Amino acid sequence: METLLSTPVTLAQIRELVGGELHGEASTAIMSVAGLANANGRSLSFVADDKAAKTPGISNAGALLIHRYAADLSVPQLVVANPKLAFALVTRRFFVPVQPSRGIAPELTRGADVVIGADVSIWPGVTLGDRVRIGARVTLYPGVFIGDDSTVGDDSVLYPNVVLREGCTVGARVIIHSGTVVGSDGFGYVQDRGKHVKIPQLGGVILEDDVELGANVTIDRATQPLEHTVIKQGTKIDNLVQIAHNVTMGAHSIVVAQAGIAGSTAIGHHVIIGGQAGLADHITIGDQVMIAARAGVNRSLEPNQIVSGAPVMPHETWMKAQAVIPRLPELRQLVRSLEQRVVSLETQLASSASGPSTPKKPARAKK
Repeated sequence: METLLSTPVTLAQIRELVGGELHGEASTAIMSVAGLANANGRSLSFVADDKAAKTPGISNAGALLIHRYAADLSVPQLVVANPKLAFALVTRRFFVPVQPSRGIAPELTRGADVVIGADVSIWPGVTLGDRVRIGARVTLYPGVFIGDDSTVGDDSVLYPNVVLREGCTVGARVIIHSGTVVGSDGFGYVQDRGKHVKIPQLGGVILEDDVELGANVTIDRATQPLEHTVIKQGTKIDNLVQIAHNVTMGAHSIVVAQAGIAGSTAIGHHVIIGGQAGLADHITIGDQVMIAARAGVNRSLEPNQIVSGAPVMPHETWMKAQAVIPRLPELRQLVRSLEQRVVSLETQLASSASGPSTPKKPARAKK
């Protein structure tokens, strides 16, 4: 779906926002944003690298945010250091509509001693427990449940059917997508005569400022009172991720879909965890570690490394191992052939060693 502005934006306005070197008319009018494949004469698109600059139909765009000037293109160009970032800033500034405050729906269910900030948008079907605190300009969509003693900071958005259990704290500008549960019980049991006895989960969850959680994410509450599962500032978590009790995830990290992090694992800042990766409990992941998709992390990792595989290993080692796998059938046959040759040689040597010895000449009789 193409979003068209009622009033066009000029390249001069865009340059004022993102800077850069302009090649073309500053008065060029932009009505929409689009990828290169779908751009038209009224669209702004971006070119991130030389490969993208060869995209067919690139000249159809109305204007380009580009990493370096392309003299062979007649399209107006704004040269910036990071075109993708500039594109995001332009889209957010000019093309994301600002929704006016809706106020508080009369169908809201609220408990005792609830505090709600100014200019909120609380839709019908929202439930707030006792002593809940909602900041200014918060948006709560239908079906949101917020349990007792929980807090949501300014400018946060909780999409339909988000559950924020009791005793949880959400910072400012946090986005939580539909179906996500924050503060579910941790998976804690103790065995007694063959039965699993539940350990009460009495802690909470803290989501710091600028965190974003995708759809159907689950973050378990900590086990003991005064303890928290913590997702630190700016971390982004994709759909269908499971984070267990007492995990601490450092600032500005990325967790991709279907990853699972077991209890009491400590993760540093600027860590990237690939899709379907699994992390064992009670381990430490250092700062700026990159964990590849489907990796199985069964041990702690030092900072500043890239790892892959299950069990996890340095990425370079894993790549070499993957290169060998297609050759395993022929290598197996080669080993069998070598085994047969070794057996044959050993048999020959054994036969030679145990064969009849050459008879000695009889000694001459002494006169």
